[in-house]
Amino acid sequence: MPRMIESPTRFRFTQKALETLPPHDPESSSTQMELCDAECVGLRLNVSKTGRKFWFLRYRWRNNKRIIRLGEFGPSMNLKQARDRAWEMKAMLARGENPAEAKEKRESMPTFAAFADQYLEHARATVRRPDVIISRLNTGALPYFRDRQIDAITTRDVQQFHAKMRERLSAATANHHLVLLKAMLNWAVKIDLLGRNPCIGVKKFQEPQGRERYLSRDEVRRFLAALDSCDNIPVASGLRTLLFSGLRSREVFALRWEDVDDETRSIHLRRTKSGKARRVYLSSAAWAEIERMRQLRAGDHPFVFPGRMPNTPVMQPQRAFAAVLEAARISDFRIHDLRHTFASHMVQSGATLFEVQKALGHASSQMTQRYSHLADTALRDRAEVAAQHLTGTDG
Repeated sequence: MPRMIESPTRFRFTQKALETLPPHDPESSSTQMELCDAECVGLRLNVSKTGRKFWFLRYRWRNNKRIIRLGEFGPSMNLKQARDRAWEMKAMLARGENPAEAKEKRESMPTFAAFADQYLEHARATVRRPDVIISRLNTGALPYFRDRQIDAITTRDVQQFHAKMRERLSAATANHHLVLLKAMLNWAVKIDLLGRNPCIGVKKFQEPQGRERYLSRDEVRRFLAALDSCDNIPVASGLRTLLFSGLRSREVFALRWEDVDDETRSIHLRRTKSGKARRVYLSSAAWAEIERMRQLRAGDHPFVFPGRMPNTPVMQPQRAFAAVLEAARISDFRIHDLRHTFASHMVQSGATLFEVQKALGHASSQMTQRYSHLADTALRDRAEVAAQHLTGTDG
């Protein structure tokens, strides 16, 4: 390649030479002076009469001359950065891509904050609990990526974000933030904003095993005795229903009379955690609580377990629940553990894991597997009974 002849306006740029350039001659008929870099062909620096300097790249696209602005000379784009950007664009030309079109697309790319607004509109129409998404977004990805254009988020950025969440949150909660970000960027791929989701390949943190706290038979006896002394009848009855049905707290305390079927002794859950409706057939003990509340129903109150305010359900059962636990001398126990207690005693009574899965409304068997060791214990007990029968030692 022949060596490019240097001149006052065409020379090999150096950072020092460009920093000391004087403003363009104020007497000149042209508004600015254009300098050409002898090292990176096509790279230009325009100097105005006020002394401001701007980077440009001149190139040909489909036999037409084009020019694209790269940025202003200074701390934000020095010589090395300008040359790197120019070489990137030359590589794009070699691949048959127009740098101007790519720049326009990049500049029109929304920031994460703007994209989050779009995603939330989508989520409100498709997700069961958009309030959970909003809360998680406001405490995680939104403040972290707010002004970043979404196509500039790399896999490394996602890994760093995930690690940052783990510094102040549990592994499970940090994973929830990762799952939300991945879902958002999957949607960006679906609507053609991104070609690839940078979350792909980022591994979740290992989470501790789920809680296995459940009440023993003696604890159940003390718990029920304490409920009998509880002054808040709707809460006490709702807690018994949780224990005897394995339902989730919000499924019981938000239950409406219109969803109670007397003929089949069942209730209709319009929307569960999985987002699907399901029918639950209640045990006689759980149904007795429905009947108890029917006898206490005031007028046409819509909720089975009424709250203190008119036409509202029980909203905060935790205070009464804590008092019951104290009276029953039970510690390290949550309302949700009543669900585990029901499932655990089902398994110990001989129910299969499939039956427990259906009773709890688990969408898959994965969540039900936590009770598998109890099933093994029940199986061992049955095997012992069979062995006693075979040997004639069963009396």
